[in-house]
Formats: sequence, C-alpha cells, structure tokens
Amino acid sequence: MAAVIISVASALGMLIGFVAISFISTDMWEITLAYTYTTATDLSLAQGYANAFAIALWLLGNRLHTSGMMLSIYQDVQSCLQTHRRATLILVVGVFGCQLYLLNINVIVYGGNDLATEGEPTHPLLALITPLAPVVPFVLAYYARYCVQTRQWLVGLLIVGLLLGELSWFFLFGRRSVLYFFALLLAGFTYERVLTGKYIVGHIVPILLSILLILTIADTYHKLRTVYGFANLQRMSVVDGFRGLQAIDDDQYDKIRTTNMAFRSVYSSLAIGQFINLFRTTAHKPLAGKALRNSILLATPSDFLVDKKSVLAKEALYESTYALRLTDISETLYLESFIDFGWLGCFLYTGFISILFYGIYFVTNQYGSPLFSLVVCCMSIHLALSMVEMDMITYLATIRNLFLYYILTRLFFRKTVHTPLQYKTAESTEL
Repeated sequence: MAAVIISVASALGMLIGFVAISFISTDMWEITLAYTYTTATDLSLAQGYANAFAIALWLLGNRLHTSGMMLSIYQDVQSCLQTHRRATLILVVGVFGCQLYLLNINVIVYGGNDLATEGEPTHPLLALITPLAPVVPFVLAYYARYCVQTRQWLVGLLIVGLLLGELSWFFLFGRRSVLYFFALLLAGFTYERVLTGKYIVGHIVPILLSILLILTIADTYHKLRTVYGFANLQRMSVVDGFRGLQAIDDDQYDKIRTTNMAFRSVYSSLAIGQFINLFRTTAHKPLAGKALRNSILLATPSDFLVDKKSVLAKEALYESTYALRLTDISETLYLESFIDFGWLGCFLYTGFISILFYGIYFVTNQYGSPLFSLVVCCMSIHLALSMVEMDMITYLATIRNLFLYYILTRLFFRKTVHTPLQYKTAESTEL
C-alpha cells in the first residue's frame, strides 16, 4: 500500500501541479522551475527515483507478506475484535476520553499543536494516545457493521455519534488526516470481507457520496485556514470560525484554492528535483547518513542521548549544509533518502524501514497479543497512507511507540493459539 501511494502520489502531484499552474498562467510553470533551480530533466529523474523507491519498498514488503506472519496477525485481530470485545472497547473509550481531555485543556487546537507552544515538550498524554487514534475509527466501523447486520439501531446510533466525535479530532490535524479517517473507516467496515467488483458496483452510490463528503470536509478545513489565517484560527472557537464562512467571496476563494493546489501538489517533486539538480551541476554531495543519524537522535525519548535543540534536521539541516533557502517543502522518506545517500538511498532507506517493521511483525507474530496485533494493524494502515508526506523522525517515533504498546498490551494479554481462519464474503451477515 505504501509503495503504491508513493508512486501514484508523486506522479499525480506533478501532473496536477503542471496542469493547475499552467492554468493560472502559461509561463508560471517555467517561472516555478527557474525559482526552484529545477529543470524538466530533474523532474523526470525525480519521478524515476520515487518509482525506484516504491519498487524497492514493494519488493521488500512483498517478501514480508509471503512469510506468513501477516496471516497470523490477521487471526489475532479477528480474535481481538470478536473474543476480546471488552478489552477492545476499553481501549477505544480510553483513547476517546483522553482526546476529549486534551481538547478541553486546549492542547489540541486547529492544525493540531498550538503554534504558541512550538518547540516545547509534547504533552505526555498526547504523545501516548495520538498514535493510537487510528484504532478508534477502525474498531467503531467494524462494530457499526455488526449493528447494521443485527439491527441494533440504538447501539449503532451511539457508534455513529462516537465516529462523528472522532472525525472532529482528525479534522483538526489537517486535510490529509480527514482522508486517513475515512480510509480507516472503510478498512474497519469491510474487514473480513472479500471485496468483489460486484460488491463495489452495488454500493457505488454510498461510495460516491462518501467521496463527496471527504472532499467537502477537506475543503472546509482549507477554507477556514484561508479566511482567518492559521494562527488567528487557533485562538478562535471553531464554531465562530464556521459562522464566518458565510461571508466569504467564493470566486476569490476558488482562485486561492486553485493556486494552493497547484503548488502544494508539486512541492515534493520540486524538492527532490532541486537536490538532483544540486548534486548534478555542483560539487555538493549527499549527507552520507547524517540526516538518518540526526533523525534517530531526535526520535529518542526526551534528551536521552543528546540535547535535541543542538541537532539539526530536515530543512534546517539542508539549509545549513548546502546554503539553500527552502520554504515549506514536503518532507518524504524518499526525499530524505536521496539527500542522505544519493541514488543508493532508495535501497538503503527502504532496507532500514523494512528491517524495523519486520522486527515489529516478528515480535507481534511470536510474542504479541490480540490487542497488540490490532494496534499494529491500524497503525500500519495509517503509516502506509502517511507515506505521501512523512519524515524519518515520525516513522522512527511510530516504531518506538509500537514497542511501548507491546510492553503495555503484554501486561493484559497472553499470546493466543491460532485456529484456521474463516474468510467471509461480501454477502456474509454473520460476525
């Protein structure tokens, strides 16, 4: 999934950027390339590198898939959802309650973290439960399907209410987060089903309505940011923010949205194209692993190994090393891999990424618990979807949290004995 997302997102981003920027002005595309010191050749090489990174990740992931460990984890997830419902719901309600608490004390505001607290240590409760957020829509969607099948309408309405509340949490973290929410919702609702073409065609109306809803919610997030400004909206009530949207000039906003979509969609390709041009036309060389080393240091808990304020990473590291002026580039693992190791980065980084995740799957398969398998499953989906814009620090922090959750879940669960897995068709109505 991650490999497909990397390849398709980078290609579509470049295509959308080219078309949209050209639509704004016929010479804007050339101006953009000149401003970023990038040529059409560099962009072609950038897409080729993104594809190479995706292929390498797919080959390594496919080997993990054929190892048989994923089937064991799938069985554990099934056991957790069916046999250990109480523990599963305790986890979901616990995460949901912690989210309400963090929202109430204004730790989480529009855009996620408050800009006024940028650089300060993360609230410990936020650091603990944020990676668990993907579990909530997945599990609730799974049980919502069961309520529909068994006609438990009151319980179903309660679950829908909880899902709407959880959507509010994902909404505050951005447009992509809204997409992740609905993807997790779909994964939970269709879990244990064989999705056939007939099933998709038969449900094409709700699918199209869902896509329209996703686009509307994501556009609303951007509209709020455009009207009020990021910092101002963080100091406002979201309710007051929605009320003010009625006075917006739709024509002016459409122009702003088109411009934003044009440049944001191509940021990742332009960034890697700029560094391809830099290494191709100057004496500058890749960082030889410095970016990865600094990411590892910053992903450690607190200042355990080093004072993190003294460690440069991402844009700050690139600017200090190459004397570049970078603004708001889309950090991706394949961008970091190229800056760190050049053309060999697609193999070195994907190998490092896969080794870490192979360790997670091995621990889950051999020594895990049903609840931990559920956490790994949901966080894996979220990780794959986030590959469109994820840096190594975030990836390492996620792996670190998974090992922490392994310790916690082992305190409450023991490893289960697997029984043959029964797959269900799309028409199945039995849980």
